[in-house]
Amino acid sequence: MARWEPGARERLVVAAVDLFTEQGYDATTVAQIAERAGVTKSTFFRHFPDKRELLVAGQETLSRLLAEGIAEAPADAAPSTRSPPAWHAPRPRWAP
Repeated sequence: MARWEPGARERLVVAAVDLFTEQGYDATTVAQIAERAGVTKSTFFRHFPDKRELLVAGQETLSRLLAEGIAEAPADAAPSTRSPPAWHAPRPRWAP
């Protein structure tokens, strides 16, 4: 692992969102998030006090990306007629 690479915060957010999607929030550890992002656990804690704060940052990042995508879309773009991916489907509360 490199001593320092830029973009650690963003990589942590992306890694967390991916892991939360794959295995659920409760089953995902800080160590897994840090490993997936290519940083150490101490780097994780330099950016976020805990996993909950990372979840909030992930929501903010996804909202920003969605807004940017809408703003950059051509004026004549139409809504998609394709079905959304399976991860868009609501999951029962008891599902992991």
